[in-house]
Order: sequence, then structure tokens, then C-alpha cells
Amino acid sequence: MGKRLREKTEKEKFDFVKSCLGSGMVKKVYCKQHSISSATFYNWQKRYRATELKTDEKFIPVVISSPAKQPEQTIAKNVEIEISYPNGVRVKFNQEMDLLMLRSLVGLM
Repeated sequence: MGKRLREKTEKEKFDFVKSCLGSGMVKKVYCKQHSISSATFYNWQKRYRATELKTDEKFIPVVISSPAKQPEQTIAKNVEIEISYPNGVRVKFNQEMDLLMLRSLVGLM
């Protein structure tokens, strides 16, 4: 990495973090090979994760269809259900949903 650490852009720092995490190597060894201190790496990683946690812009809706028809127990149509977890994760359902499917989804979380 040719530039001095202070001259690196945020993108270059985040690319380094992603490269390290994807390498499968121990972080300390990877950093040593690239002449980056572990403290610098963890600082960059903290900032990288903070930007990645801004999930509002990166929300991806998931549509689940039941593979087999079973006796239907459904929630009323046009009802929105939101489940909020202590870690900040929010799951919203806004379509007719099979109760068995809802139970299995909640059980996975």
C-alpha cells in the first residue's frame, strides 16, 4: 500500500478492512504483512461497521411464498405487523401471511 496512512481515503481504508476480513487470515498477521498496526485496523474496522449498520438505505424486502397449501389460518388482510428486537433489528410484514409461516420466521430470529 503505497500511500501514507493519513493520506488514505475512506474507501481505501474500507477496502483494506474488507480484504482482510475476506482473506481468512488472522487479522494481526494480515496487518503485519501490510505494515498496518492492529490498532489502526480496528479503528478502520469500527468505522466500516458503523457505516454498514445504516440499514435503512439498504433494506431488501423479502417475499416468501408457501411451498404447499395447508389448511389456512391467516392474519387479516391489509394488516401491518412489526417485530422489533433489542439489537435494533426490525422486521415488518405487510401482506396476508400464513400463521405457520409467521411462527417459523419468528422462531428463526
